[in-house]
Amino acid sequence: MRRDSTFSRTAGAVILCLWLTAAPDSTQAQDVDVYTVAKLSVDIQAKDAVTAKKQALRLAKRRALHQLLRRIAPFNSFDSLPTLKDSAVEELLDGFSLRRERNSATRYLATLDFRFQAAAVRKLLTGKRLVISDQQAGRIAVLPVYIENGKINHTGRDPWRMAWNGLDLKHTITPVRLVRAGPSFTMDVLSGLLGGDVEAFAGLRDKYKSQQLVLAVAEPTVDGTTLTTRLFGVDRIGPLSLMRNDPVYKSDVKSTARDAAEITLGILEGRWKLMKSPGGGAKGQAVLTGVDVIVEYVGMKQWLEIRARLVKVPGVQGLDIKSLSARTAQVAFQFPGGAERLSRTLGSHGLALFGGSGAWILRSN
Repeated sequence: MRRDSTFSRTAGAVILCLWLTAAPDSTQAQDVDVYTVAKLSVDIQAKDAVTAKKQALRLAKRRALHQLLRRIAPFNSFDSLPTLKDSAVEELLDGFSLRRERNSATRYLATLDFRFQAAAVRKLLTGKRLVISDQQAGRIAVLPVYIENGKINHTGRDPWRMAWNGLDLKHTITPVRLVRAGPSFTMDVLSGLLGGDVEAFAGLRDKYKSQQLVLAVAEPTVDGTTLTTRLFGVDRIGPLSLMRNDPVYKSDVKSTARDAAEITLGILEGRWKLMKSPGGGAKGQAVLTGVDVIVEYVGMKQWLEIRARLVKVPGVQGLDIKSLSARTAQVAFQFPGGAERLSRTLGSHGLALFGGSGAWILRSN
């Protein structure tokens, strides 16, 4: 635990230094339609092929709209997003296309792209008094690194990279360009980067021609029950240093990697939307501010649940556990706009932050 805290402090200081000394990046947002949802996969089995396809398309349209609404709506309003009837979904749809398709007598599998009517979707959300964030950030570079049996997998076919390849990285609010490291990128090199090798990180940014570079590192535990992922680097908002653990069910690392990659992209999107939201500070950007809180809980199980929720909140980074007892934990982290702004966003994550004047208490809501 202390080792993770030390990593957070060291990595945070290193990437903050890199961010402040970086040359301006001229890369601009791509001229693409954020109201397109691409690479959406469905796999449906039914009594016959016709029924399977019909059910698959119905499900895919609803999932695509849900993904779009989460893309452009504030992350703290996800619980308030509307659930529409199939007919209403059809009215918002502008069309769709097939990337690939397979079927059998009772099963239908496909990957599709959906286009929605921007004006109609905007009207839907503004009618719910939700602020829309549909301005893309400039593209960043992401380097997926998968560690297997203590070594970096360089095949390009590992579960982590395949998970990232399966995401819609073009139409997202935070477009991503995936980059790849060669055999010279060893565990020693990675350890140096995560341990604070400023020159090595700067060299990677030069290599990939991007001042905004994020290392996305994934490693399953020896027993295969957990997938640990780390984000380290600089995105369009600034320094980024996060770590999370996801349980692997029934040894299905591929599914866990897909879910973890999707959550990771959501974190990048959430950070961008948080900075660009109204009241975010000068020119829409809030200042990254240190937050110290006392976490109260009834047992270690609840503590782990609270910690897992907290690290998923977009904008929270550099979590440092200063002390831990049977009922309380003292933690410190950074959040854009500080504790008061954080207190207004935690409700949708099942958490509550209250207090003030430097004495903040965090509990499960």
